[in-house]
Amino acid sequence: MAFGALVLTLLLSLLRLGSGHWQVMGPDKTVQLVVGEDAVFSCFLSPKISAEAMEVRFFREEFHAVVHLYREGKDQHDMQMPAYRGRTELLKDSIAEGHVSLRLKKVTLSDNGFYGCRFRSQNNDQEAIWEMQVSALGSAPLVSIMGFAEGGIQLLCKSSGWFPQPTVKWKGPQGHDFPSYSKVNTDRRGLFDVETSLIVQGNAGSISCSIQYPDQSREVESSVLIRETFFHFSPYRLASISLGVLCCVLSVAVVGLMISYSISKGKIWAELDWRRKHGVAELREARKHAVEVTLDPETSHPQLHISHLKTVCYRNIRQEVTYSNKRFVRKCVVASQGFQAGKHYWEVDVGRNEMWCLGVCRDDVKRKEAYVTLSPNNGYWVFGLNREHQYLTFKTHRIILSPRIPPTRVGVFLDYEGGTISFFNVNEQSLIYTLTHQFEGLLRPYIQHYVNDEKNVTPIAICPVSQGSEKEAPSDTDNLEPTPQMTTSFLSRVVPRGNRTSHSPPGH
Repeated sequence: MAFGALVLTLLLSLLRLGSGHWQVMGPDKTVQLVVGEDAVFSCFLSPKISAEAMEVRFFREEFHAVVHLYREGKDQHDMQMPAYRGRTELLKDSIAEGHVSLRLKKVTLSDNGFYGCRFRSQNNDQEAIWEMQVSALGSAPLVSIMGFAEGGIQLLCKSSGWFPQPTVKWKGPQGHDFPSYSKVNTDRRGLFDVETSLIVQGNAGSISCSIQYPDQSREVESSVLIRETFFHFSPYRLASISLGVLCCVLSVAVVGLMISYSISKGKIWAELDWRRKHGVAELREARKHAVEVTLDPETSHPQLHISHLKTVCYRNIRQEVTYSNKRFVRKCVVASQGFQAGKHYWEVDVGRNEMWCLGVCRDDVKRKEAYVTLSPNNGYWVFGLNREHQYLTFKTHRIILSPRIPPTRVGVFLDYEGGTISFFNVNEQSLIYTLTHQFEGLLRPYIQHYVNDEKNVTPIAICPVSQGSEKEAPSDTDNLEPTPQMTTSFLSRVVPRGNRTSHSPPGH
């Protein structure tokens, strides 16, 4: 009986192989890499069978987004997405046994996401999916002694170039953690810069600043030794130091009072003038590529009222509209014009509306899905204001922005071949933010308009652009009086990537 069962099992296995029943096995866990490393994805057939005559496709999130394609016994490089050309190598030493590996060279943060491999024969088609997470290891912490504060010594620790957002800790000689204050900023590449301060008392000994990934997989650390001698001063030494400091202060005060007013006034206005001229120069260059943009009513949501093909306004009352495959179920509209090459600039007056979003989207985005994150992964490159009164944009994660002056007129500059889309605050002639991406396909100008309270809503309009617009839209600094201090705003906060399927606006 046992022998008969064994024979039956072998016969069934042979029948399955003959009929082409096999499965694809890929990486069984998330692939984690650091920027600059090479990724290797291995996929194989189970049970073992030759894949030499099959189509083997590695793709990014969607089947048509080709990372690498093997078909008809050779690599089809012309089918790859531009971002992966020249960066992939299919290792086929074991393809006769159904095993292949893909090497992706020098991964970047933009490579974050889900990947898959699909094997296709004449009578079977199977795939495997996995996620790749790319991180960036920041610089070694720089620990500085800032001086005496609150009866102790203030220490400052800085590090830059991290992704994802790291955790920061101060540690004492025995390894216990100190409570401290930290702040995190993000640069234009989406990398995190961290800064933390600590005040230590007495003979603290060796104090370490530790910065590490959230999962604690990697850590960098720097230390400083605080001895008791920092706090011990003899009466004579303290008196001499105090006298010297007092003399210096008096000397500086006498000279400073004579020249401080004229110098401070000149510096303040010089910096204001430089910042404004710099912004004006960038904006003037963008305006050289001004284009005519008109809205396509056939794409707009029924609650968006389009006027003169230039103005869009939200109303609670839905309009009677004809069904169209082009129409969005999200409260947005796109332009009739599409761009697939060149440089293009247009301006949009958003007024004092509390919720809006604008930029560009691919022409082939999913228009019948309301809850889609407006990120480059889904074909959107946008800037906007959400219901939490936050200015934000998206890369692989949400980025919160803090313009110095809230924009009421926004300039959008698309450089297709250059791979950038920039957003300008026309009110003060400044650059708000620039997104970078290797664009492909047709892009259309995009406007989204939604409200909590219809009483406060005003139309959003596409404005005519002229080379004299910088004079017509004055900077808010024109009305500033000289002040003794200057503050420079910075991109203040970054919200890490969260749920992939639902986000707060400007996505919705």
